[in-house]
Amino acid sequence: MKKLLSIVFGVLFIAGISNAQSLQSSNILSIGTQLNFPMSDFSNVATTGWGVTGQYEFHLGGPWDGTVTSGYLGFGESNGYTYSAVPLVVGTKLYFLGGWYGMVETGVHFFNLTGPNSLSDSKTEWGFSVGTGYAIPLSENTGLDLSTKYQYNNDNLSYWNTYASIMFGL
Repeated sequence: MKKLLSIVFGVLFIAGISNAQSLQSSNILSIGTQLNFPMSDFSNVATTGWGVTGQYEFHLGGPWDGTVTSGYLGFGESNGYTYSAVPLVVGTKLYFLGGWYGMVETGVHFFNLTGPNSLSDSKTEWGFSVGTGYAIPLSENTGLDLSTKYQYNNDNLSYWNTYASIMFGL
């Protein structure tokens, strides 16, 4: 395991030194998957889940990029209850060292709850996230984006996620 981690970090380090910020294109479409870890009170009613999201990234100037993100997030069943969400968020990324970046996002999540006895409820909650990531250019028009962030949502529906996506220059 230590050998695998050393190899992964070595590849990331070399990619960071040899290539800067992102792809050659100023417009990027990313499609990826994520693991979601419910936090705080949300972890009492949901378990680890997964998600599929798409992100449009556009250059704002200097090291700044803007983002628009949406997708589908599912959380594992807990005590007969299942949560899912559709996020619709906007944000920004600040590239600061090679492919490393910090990010902030804000927007809404459309949550859906199903439970025993045909229970069904939905609600829209505002939230924001803070995270960091690493963009690895694989060629002029493709790349790999790895990130992690904490997503705060009203009504204690917060979660931590890790994300991996393929980036396509447009």
